Amino acid sequence: MEEYYTELDKKIIIGQKERHLDARQLNDIPIFFIVGRPRSGTTLLRTLFDAHPNVVVPPECQFIINLYPKYGNIKQWTSALLKNFYNELVSQWYFDLWPLSAQRLHEHLMQCEGEYTYGTICKIVYHEYQSVFQHGMILSIGDKNPGYTIYTEKLLKIFPEAKFIHIIRDYRDNFFSIKNVDFELPLISLTVSKWKIFIKRFRKAKERYPESHLEIRYEDLVAEPEKQFRGLCNFIGIPFSKVPFDFYLKAGEARKLYPEKILLKYQSSLFKKISTNRIGLWKENLSQSEIRLGDAAAGDYAALYGYKKHFNKSSFMTRIMIIPGVCFAGLLSLATSIVDRLPYKMRMAILIKAPWIMGRIYLSLFDRKKLKEISLSVKKKSDLQQNWLKPTGLS
Repeated sequence: MEEYYTELDKKIIIGQKERHLDARQLNDIPIFFIVGRPRSGTTLLRTLFDAHPNVVVPPECQFIINLYPKYGNIKQWTSALLKNFYNELVSQWYFDLWPLSAQRLHEHLMQCEGEYTYGTICKIVYHEYQSVFQHGMILSIGDKNPGYTIYTEKLLKIFPEAKFIHIIRDYRDNFFSIKNVDFELPLISLTVSKWKIFIKRFRKAKERYPESHLEIRYEDLVAEPEKQFRGLCNFIGIPFSKVPFDFYLKAGEARKLYPEKILLKYQSSLFKKISTNRIGLWKENLSQSEIRLGDAAAGDYAALYGYKKHFNKSSFMTRIMIIPGVCFAGLLSLATSIVDRLPYKMRMAILIKAPWIMGRIYLSLFDRKKLKEISLSVKKKSDLQQNWLKPTGLS
């Protein structure tokens, strides 16, 4: 890749380029994906890598998988196809939060008429992202999407060179964090069951592609950030740098790019240095009943990742009480697999509406009080585009 860069390229800042890399050049730059359950440290990892001098990682947007059914097999791109791709791209959920020039993106996409893979066209989009961090020669492109945890094998078809980092957090802390930001129905058996499903799916892919799949625990990352990040850099194939650990110094610039309410509610911890302060919060913030149900739902997977259960044995009644959450998670997994096979427009329409409809049905049967609370919350917080309506299937 170095043949494509001059000394000037190594000094430029993303978003202020003197020279733009074309599709041929971007095709040779590898991509990696940060996956895992929401509120497990995926955004922390994304910020660290985006602050690396040789990597860019835009905010979350699942456009690669969402647009794949329609554009994934295209090899010869025409002006009409590129225009349609652009129009559907900019309408994707959360793409409007990407700091970039829409005009510039459109111009560079329209220059890609000819023979290119879908993966190369996607890299054009990533290259337009304007980070708040300074970068030199870009050696790798990153993507952070929790929902991609179940799509790593499909992503390998698009990007054969791709690497995947799966970050895992204590299931009880994960639930407490999700519960605080209204990412999904506040049922610990449901959240922990999704946690297990994501782990199972990733481990299955890892068995088939061990060289491209890596797991890391959130607790290890925050306890030994330099050691863990060095290992991740080696895995990605980029030089280790200490620069990313000063990411919090860019908090002021980040606040200018994103809505203040969203930043403070969902990512306020990213304005601080890395610490272990958020490990074990479940001990003081979850009820004994929630802990008991969470431990039961986690099963053997708790010990598999070094998480010590508070309740080692589950009573018959506890096992009965987790069944609705376990079944609901399984149903979502099955529904996601089915919907993935539908045409693009139908798939998007279903994924936007289905989670809320299914949630209402579940809560109307098992927790009408919580349903009322969530309904009121939706009305009060519609300006934050509530995440339980986000079209990410299992995520």
